[in-house]
Amino acid sequence: MKKLKLAVCLVFLFPFITQAQIPVSDVDLTRFYVRVGASFVYPDDNNTSLKYYLLQDWQLYRTKWEIEDDTTWNVSGVWRPLPYLGIEMLYVADSDHSLLLQNFRARPGRDNIHFGRFSASSANLFVNWYMTDLECLGQPYIGVGLNYSDYYDDDLYPEFQHYLQGSGMATGPGHFGITHSWGASAQLGIDWRLGRGFMRSWLINAAVIYTDSNPDAEVTYPTTLGYERLYSEFETNPWTLNLGITYEF
Repeated sequence: MKKLKLAVCLVFLFPFITQAQIPVSDVDLTRFYVRVGASFVYPDDNNTSLKYYLLQDWQLYRTKWEIEDDTTWNVSGVWRPLPYLGIEMLYVADSDHSLLLQNFRARPGRDNIHFGRFSASSANLFVNWYMTDLECLGQPYIGVGLNYSDYYDDDLYPEFQHYLQGSGMATGPGHFGITHSWGASAQLGIDWRLGRGFMRSWLINAAVIYTDSNPDAEVTYPTTLGYERLYSEFETNPWTLNLGITYEF
């Protein structure tokens, strides 16, 4: 953990260490970028199993999530007051994901069950370090920052609802819920200028983003004694590939 914190500090401080004295001519408080494009969201499937609040059900023990990928859109604004430093606010819009439970033992001959679905969106605040001069056609950058992920439209599929009630666990329909999350994020990207002169302000953008997202997920269902629940640490930790176009003001 100490090494990770040191690495993050060095990423933040490197531009200032290398440019101890900032020439006044390098400062431009009016340099802004606007980006729009497509996002390909790939959640991590390596998560913990569903569990009872107090006890584990053997049919759900060691079950694993399989989360479907999705494509959505993104928009971001970048303020670049120095040639090597930028502050970016990135929004990745709704992505829809279906859930499959693997290693499911309740049905002979099958090892999975269609569980449910959810939607997610995220906002990221990055501090970016740019590696080349402003006049270069290629503008690679690396960024670290803070992520907020929101989860909604979560729902159980009929197949899992039938399992809950058919197995005698529930006396009625269950409800699936996921909380929001805060976490760290990092990105590696590049802006490529389309040319000189009039086309200098237009750039093609590509970036790969990793997000630390760890919300809690639970299924609440009625029983003869009241309510019971299954819960999971829902570590989606998605990788996101952004492709789009950038305009420099």
